[in-house]
Amino acid sequence: MGATEGPAQAAGFPPEVEALVHPTGVQNGVMRADPDACTSCGRCIQNCPYTCWEMGEDQVPKMRPERTCFSCFNCMVACEAGAISIVQPYEVRGGGYFDTDFPPIRWPLAPLDAAGNPSEWTGTERLIIERRSVRNLKQDPVPEPLIRRILEAGRFAPSGGNNQPWKFAVVTDSAFIAELEATIQAVWAGDHFALEDDAVAASLVGVLPNEVFDPRVRQGLRSTALKELPVFLNAPCVTFIGGNTKMALPVIEAGICGQNMNLAACALGLGFTWSNFGAVGVERVPELKAKLGFDSTWTVLAALCIGYPSFKQEGAVPRHYRPVTWFRPGAAGPEIEE
Repeated sequence: MGATEGPAQAAGFPPEVEALVHPTGVQNGVMRADPDACTSCGRCIQNCPYTCWEMGEDQVPKMRPERTCFSCFNCMVACEAGAISIVQPYEVRGGGYFDTDFPPIRWPLAPLDAAGNPSEWTGTERLIIERRSVRNLKQDPVPEPLIRRILEAGRFAPSGGNNQPWKFAVVTDSAFIAELEATIQAVWAGDHFALEDDAVAASLVGVLPNEVFDPRVRQGLRSTALKELPVFLNAPCVTFIGGNTKMALPVIEAGICGQNMNLAACALGLGFTWSNFGAVGVERVPELKAKLGFDSTWTVLAALCIGYPSFKQEGAVPRHYRPVTWFRPGAAGPEIEE
C-alpha cells in the first residue's frame, strides 16, 4: 500500500488548498493475519472502527485497501489467538500538510524501580497501559450506582485554580439515545457527502478547521455517514461533559475530568470510548444541546460511550515514541533520548 498522491484534476487549486483537499504522503497502517494461527473468529473485523478488515475466501481476514487504517491496533488486542501482527503503522511522509514527523512506535518500556532494577507495573499503571477504546458493547444497562461512581471520578478531577469548569448530562433512555444518534449521524453524513465533491471541499478550506481534512477524520466521517460506525456505538449509557466558557482552559480541564472517568469505568469492568463526533455533533444542534441542559455559557466538549464489553478489547499495544529532552543535574546541556 503506497503513499497517496493528489489527483490530477485538482491541479487548479492553490497549493494551500490542494494540500488539505488531497493530502499527500499518506501511508495507511497495514496489519496481517497469520493464516497458520488464525481461528477465523472475526474479532479483528468486528473490533475495527473503520471496517478496514474483511474475511477472505480462505476464511482468513485481510485488509481492505480502500480504507484508512490509523493504527489503533485494537484488532490485535481482540485476537485471542495472537494471529495479528503489525506490518506498517499509519504515518505521513514527504512534507505534506499532515506530515507531523511521525516517530517510530514502541511497546511499553519495562518498569524499573527507583534504583533502576526490574520491577512490576502497579495496578494503576497496568490499567492505563492496557486500556483501549471499547466500541463493541453489550446492550445490558449500566447500573446507576456505577455511573455515579464514574461521575464522582470526574467531579474530583484536578483543575486550574480549582475552577471545576465541568457539567455532566447522562443519557440512559434508549429512545433519546436513538434520537441523538439519528440527528447527529445525519449532520455528519451531510458533511461527508459535501466533502466528497472536490469543489465544495476546496471552498470549505479556511471555513472548517484544517483537522477536518486529515485522512483519519475523513475516514471517520465516511464510516459514520455510511452507518458503519455508529456515533454513540450503540452504548446503553452516553455521558456528556460540558465546559463553561467563562472559566479558564475548559477544554483541557474537561479532558482531565473525562480521563478520570475513563479509568474509573475501566476499573469497574466497563468499556469506555470518547465520541468526538457525538460531542461536536450535539454542539452543532442547538435544540439537542438545550435539551441536554447546556445553555450558551457551556460548550459540549466530550461524549462518553459506556457499557459492558461484548468481548475482550483491552491489552498493551505500541505507541509513538518521541524522544524526551532531559536536563539533568551537572549536565553540560540538554540530553535527548534515542
